Amino acid sequence: MTSNGFGNLNDWGVVLEKLDLLTQGGALDQWQEQLIRLLRFDQNWRLREAAIESLAFVKNPDLDLAREILLLIKRNDLYYDVRILAADAIEQLILKIIDNRQFDLDILQSFVREIIVEMEALLASPEPPKFHHALQNSVAGIRQAINRG
Repeated sequence: MTSNGFGNLNDWGVVLEKLDLLTQGGALDQWQEQLIRLLRFDQNWRLREAAIESLAFVKNPDLDLAREILLLIKRNDLYYDVRILAADAIEQLILKIIDNRQFDLDILQSFVREIIVEMEALLASPEPPKFHHALQNSVAGIRQAINRG
């Protein structure tokens, strides 16, 4: 996987087509670094939203991908709809990470605690109810997964 797998991100139509093909082909696990690149690309909201939506099709997410989603959730310069999408996505990523059991238990527990602490810090800050509700739901889902896992 090259560091520039999606090519020029300014050609967003081509990037979206390639992302769709990868999603349909079930190949996103090998493209997680490139998904992170899309998530970091600030010049096109469509690419970021499409990348977030595609995360549902990543079967074995790595911790870096989940960390990047957490960074999006915490970004005050982003609009709330994308932060809400990210909050929903992080819950699903964490559930898969826990279920896949591919990480050392201590590392996994530390990582999940970090995610919860960061999200609870956002819950303690003044945020719109819609965003607050999405955070609460995600934290509750992650806590439930920890308790059953």
